[in-house]
Amino acid sequence: MLEQDKNAFKTLMVGCGEIYNKEITKPLLQIYFKTLESHEIKQVEKAFGDHIVDIEHGTFFPKPADIIRRMQANEPSVEEKGRLSWLAIIGEIRRVGRYGTLNLDDKIALAALKSVGGWNHLCGSMEKDLVWIEKEFMAAYQTFDKTPVEMLPSSLPGLEDIHNAKLNDKGTMASIADKVAQLNQCKSPALIAHEVSND
Repeated sequence: MLEQDKNAFKTLMVGCGEIYNKEITKPLLQIYFKTLESHEIKQVEKAFGDHIVDIEHGTFFPKPADIIRRMQANEPSVEEKGRLSWLAIIGEIRRVGRYGTLNLDDKIALAALKSVGGWNHLCGSMEKDLVWIEKEFMAAYQTFDKTPVEMLPSSLPGLEDIHNAKLNDKGTMASIADKVAQLNQCKSPALIAHEVSND
């Protein structure tokens, strides 16, 4: 949740307090917000709603652990997320191809694919090899699921982007070489001789 979600969260907590006849104090509100702030407000609202209508557990005011448990129950497993991402990647092979850049919202999938050979490798693979690559991808996906998001790639370049990057690198190196040549031309023969003798 973000700072701007505080009012919506307060309304949710006060409403829940009305149902369970529980006073929502400022410290209680702060503790709940701090505990649940890593989740989106929509997820939190859904989890509170699910708790309230639960016949077995909905008779008591929910603790933060109850809300977190509800949210985790609604989330797909790592394996399910990996399978969905694999299907999306296979779809992108047909849509983008090896010349295009693979962009996915799931950075874990990009890191897993990179570790099993990368985008170009996958696009160039025979269909019979995809079964084994998928198994390697799924194993890598579970490993990368524990990696902080900021350490994961945001895209995997296709051949066109790789080619353009190489051209840019060559252009940069040529520009540096030109500047060095210009500097050498500006120096007097005596200064160059002095530098050579000092080497």
